[in-house]
Amino acid sequence: MRADELSARLLSTFVGELEEQVQVWNARLLALESKPDDPEQLRTLFRVAHTLKGAARAANVPLIEQTCHHLETFLAQVQAGSVSLDRSRFNALFAAADALGEAAARLRSGRALVDASFAPVVAALEQAPGTPAPPAVAEAVASPTAPEPRRDDESVRVPTERLDALVTAGGDLLVGSRRVAGRAGELQALLEAVTASAAEWRQAGRRLRVAVESASAAPQPAVQTLTKLNESLRGVARDVGRLARAATEDARAISRATGDVLHHVRRLRMRPFAEAGEALPRMVRDLAAATAKEIDVSFTGTDVEVDRAVLDGLRDALVQLVRNAVDHGIELPSQRAQAGKPRRGRISVDAALVGDRVLVTVGDDGAGLDLAAIRAKLEHRGMAAPAGEDDVVRALFETGISTREEATAISGRGVGLDVVRAAVAKIQGTVRVAWEPGRGTTFTLECPPTLATVRAVLVSVGPQVLGIPTTHVERLLRVNPPEIKRVEGRSVLPTAQAPVPVAVLARLLPPLVERPLRGPLLLILLRLGDRRLAVTVDEALAELELVVRPVYQGERPLPFVSGAALLPDGGIALLLDPVALFAAALGTEVGAAAALGEPADTAPPRRRILVVDDSLTTRALEQSILEAAGYEVRTAVDGSDAWRTLQEYGGDLVVADVEMPRMDGFALCEAIRASKQFKDLPVVLVTAMETPDHRARGLEIGADAYIGKSGFDQQSLLDAIRQLLG
Repeated sequence: MRADELSARLLSTFVGELEEQVQVWNARLLALESKPDDPEQLRTLFRVAHTLKGAARAANVPLIEQTCHHLETFLAQVQAGSVSLDRSRFNALFAAADALGEAAARLRSGRALVDASFAPVVAALEQAPGTPAPPAVAEAVASPTAPEPRRDDESVRVPTERLDALVTAGGDLLVGSRRVAGRAGELQALLEAVTASAAEWRQAGRRLRVAVESASAAPQPAVQTLTKLNESLRGVARDVGRLARAATEDARAISRATGDVLHHVRRLRMRPFAEAGEALPRMVRDLAAATAKEIDVSFTGTDVEVDRAVLDGLRDALVQLVRNAVDHGIELPSQRAQAGKPRRGRISVDAALVGDRVLVTVGDDGAGLDLAAIRAKLEHRGMAAPAGEDDVVRALFETGISTREEATAISGRGVGLDVVRAAVAKIQGTVRVAWEPGRGTTFTLECPPTLATVRAVLVSVGPQVLGIPTTHVERLLRVNPPEIKRVEGRSVLPTAQAPVPVAVLARLLPPLVERPLRGPLLLILLRLGDRRLAVTVDEALAELELVVRPVYQGERPLPFVSGAALLPDGGIALLLDPVALFAAALGTEVGAAAALGEPADTAPPRRRILVVDDSLTTRALEQSILEAAGYEVRTAVDGSDAWRTLQEYGGDLVVADVEMPRMDGFALCEAIRASKQFKDLPVVLVTAMETPDHRARGLEIGADAYIGKSGFDQQSLLDAIRQLLG
């Protein structure tokens, strides 16, 4: 390995270690501040400084090495009893953690440490006046403890993109195992058919033998032929039975192995909930000091495991909720004393896994929500103040208001809760709030433990397969159109609890195709928090565990869609985002303005597109994109198959790869241009062959558009097709 490669690897390893040790430093320093006579916390802090000094030397980061040397020297003085820890020194030690954390961020992004804020930290430690150390600390001082050796076999750092790729491969494995199970079922059905045919033949063979023996003077050859045929059929039945049993056993083994692989892959992405709250104790300490408040923070359920992406979303929401609790919820010590409360406020952060959902509660024992102030703010901004308390709170999340007369640097209930709502929606979760005036407020966040896989109900709307997370599906209903009523211009389904708004899913998502109503309606009854919605679909197909992959329109995610999943039959299901679906259906009249049963606007005949690619995944993805855009799509596995499909079915446009077996995209394009029937057929080449020579050749042979896969996004494909089809 070259010297520069080794240096880069050492620096990368050091940055990860530095980030971990800063977390340990903050946690131990908080513990020591609450109990200054705890020698174990002091020894751990010394060990952190000593370890980082050696690691910085190995990674050739002299500025951090020198800073950690000063920290180590200072902590040794504290251990020896020659220096005591007062408030100013604790602040300096916390500032050291901030400076080291900032340095880690700079190193990770490739920035220099020239102007890093280490000098003020060192100066604060050295200039602090010396006073005798607490007796318990002085008595517990021992010789410096050597750093505990790092065991590289305990953990391995893996880039997140590799984990994501592993999850994707696991999804492909799951799809493949389901196909194998389907083949085993087909073999079992074949065995039953062969067994039935063999039984019928035995009966027919006996009658045929009697007829041959009675009608022929020399029946022996014919009888022998019948006997051999009978034995052959028995042998075929035996072989098919053996293959069916083996295929069934193999399918079960592959299914078990696939389940184990997916389980362990998911575990690789799972992190303890404790990581979402690592920064909160330090943040509460600093904010409480800045606002002259006294606050304790507690955690439970820290061992609950959630996906890394979910953890990031929860972390953003928790930071804002805790900041709000400090600034808005917890009162000043004098105010709490007048109200008969303890001077120290309390914030609790609790996590629990309930079924297949993670529940996180953030509670405080502060003043609670001021509904009168919220209503006044809404009216001041020219908005109608809802009468119901739940509607007032919902407006607080959605309108970005704050009850503060002046903005503060710490938080703002309005903007803060808007941030919380957005963070929770990003992880497909919900948030609700409960409060008691003068006693406190509790926010409850609910979300799935992972976004990598989801259990979903598969439904069809026109030719498109859609997935709806089962956590939001209350039940499936079949109702007759007259049962749907019109209330205040909206279609609703009367239920025992309350009328449920009804929306036509195809009208909510315009690219979908709405079919004329014939007979009873199939409704999916959805629940999101305390809200309910029924959407009409054409058919309920199955319930499956899906491995979710992101789907983008350019650089932006598709509206209403949280991802896509590959199905066992090679098709693609688009996974719907329930939060966006509720917002569209309940926030506007889209999809509910016209009464159910009224015909939708007559659509023009759908244009026919032939997708040609030897990759099943690419084929299925392009087919799904184009069908969602309203096109009728056929697929072909190579140019030869495409040419045959054109002869049989025709088409209005061809989207083809270039590199394919038998007949490649160039040859297909040439064949189309040489044909009298298809010479004017638009051809779009979508390929990884993006050199100028290949692009020039594609255009020379008559391709109408040439799109490179490296810069491919579905919007560019759709724009090119719309332009070519007019």
